[in-house]
Amino acid sequence: MRIGVIRGDLPGPIRITDLETTSQYNPPTEPRGQERYIGRPTVAEVTAALASPTTGAGATIQGSDISGSFPITITGSNDDLKIRTSATASFTTVLVAQAAYANITNFLAAINTALTGTGVTARLGTGSGQRVALESNTKGVNSYIEIDTTGNGSVFDTPAGLTAGARTMPSAAAFITATNPVNGTLDVSSATINAVGATTNSNALSLIPTARGTVTALADAIAPRFIETAVVIDSWLVGQISEYRSASYNPDPRRGLPSGAAISIVQDDGVTAFTAGLPVLSVADLNTPTSGDLTITGTGLGGFDNKETVVRVAGPGINKRLEQRAIEAAGGSVSATSIVIPKTLIPGATLTTTTARVQVRQRASAAVAMT
Repeated sequence: MRIGVIRGDLPGPIRITDLETTSQYNPPTEPRGQERYIGRPTVAEVTAALASPTTGAGATIQGSDISGSFPITITGSNDDLKIRTSATASFTTVLVAQAAYANITNFLAAINTALTGTGVTARLGTGSGQRVALESNTKGVNSYIEIDTTGNGSVFDTPAGLTAGARTMPSAAAFITATNPVNGTLDVSSATINAVGATTNSNALSLIPTARGTVTALADAIAPRFIETAVVIDSWLVGQISEYRSASYNPDPRRGLPSGAAISIVQDDGVTAFTAGLPVLSVADLNTPTSGDLTITGTGLGGFDNKETVVRVAGPGINKRLEQRAIEAAGGSVSATSIVIPKTLIPGATLTTTTARVQVRQRASAAVAMT
């Protein structure tokens, strides 16, 4: 899950203290401590994420698909590329080596050789086909890149599929406003983050390779991720996370502040509202999918980042406590809406007289007779 602070009138960040402590770490079954302070995303935090040397992004100009143009032949009439990384600087002219390039890999290598010392790097563009992307080596909100027109002598634009113009990076405030507006709807999905920007920086991060992790780094700065352990789910249901997301939460009644949720919680996709509740067992279907097997359907039966679902099967001649790991080891399965228990684990189960109950940690469903 991701948690974003949506109120702008809090006297300070909030601290969630009923999660795992910082000293708890038992890999791979438990996360590092998740207790932490979280507050409204700041311009400084988002700026830092965009400027990171590993996950940051520079202003990028991306050309059209040239996959059908190879081999591309560069001669003295189309080898000049005029480029700059500041709106006030003069264009630098670089010469791409004259040769016939059989593929995009060799073509990009030649462009990068020509770009040495300019503060620009050529790479494969995003999207379909094969595109030349030129990215400023300066990462972050102050990044700038511009290509001159063919009429002014940047004749390499044509074989590279490039279009003259300038590109910048949206401001940190633009990303915050689009993804986590005060008292608005939290949405740190890839689609929303990639769509931020207008005019010279429209859809800026859609031009950055997904593998770099820029979108994830921004989402972390705006709405940090919490691993959905049993402790976190308990906090969501009845603990501090529940309190902070309540419409009746008031950060400081003495100041006359209104009541209202302080946080918004979404799933890891960044946009779908997170939900979790008590296990609800609707059907315990014996002899499904095959004779002797048991298929349980309902909601909240499991599927979080833990293995704490337990099924209790009881009746004349049978009294079983079946842990999720044992169910899965025997060939069964556990998800949020379905549990399949192989017949080898429930010998003696019968229709009507045997009941099933699902428990996730200390939260238990009602017992339902097998049908």
